[in-house]
Amino acid sequence: MTMKKIKYFLIFIFLSNCGYSPIYEVNQKLNFKIDTINYSGDRKIGREIEKGLEKFKNNESQNIFDADIFISRKQEIVTKDKKGDPSSYKMTIELMLNLKNKTDNKNLSKKFINETTFDSMDNKFELDQYKSNIEKNMIFKILQDINIFFNIVENDI
Repeated sequence: MTMKKIKYFLIFIFLSNCGYSPIYEVNQKLNFKIDTINYSGDRKIGREIEKGLEKFKNNESQNIFDADIFISRKQEIVTKDKKGDPSSYKMTIELMLNLKNKTDNKNLSKKFINETTFDSMDNKFELDQYKSNIEKNMIFKILQDINIFFNIVENDI
């Protein structure tokens, strides 16, 4: 019994002192600021991306960027059943991010692609709800990828 307590205590000591820090920290301050965000393409996704990038508008920095974003969303039928009705779909969201530095006119570009396949449902309302949830998850994943890209860019500035 005491050996078990010692084991857990040692594990706790090692894990609490390992220097862990989360990758997707919400209050992370980066060394650049986004001044304006312009998007074209899919408006619904564009609004969600703009909301996700709002936190970079409030940063205090001398590296000020303008962001131009082009978004495309595609949905295609992958397979059909014997009747010819769709049985699975593939949804793809492509986002092209162009950053232009206002001080030295340096341009940075990155393309983000996220795609997924999913099965059809008999109930069309449930299928639409499911598609909406998949789209939200894909947008969240793209925003995480943009955060990682911004962390990499910050090291190059």
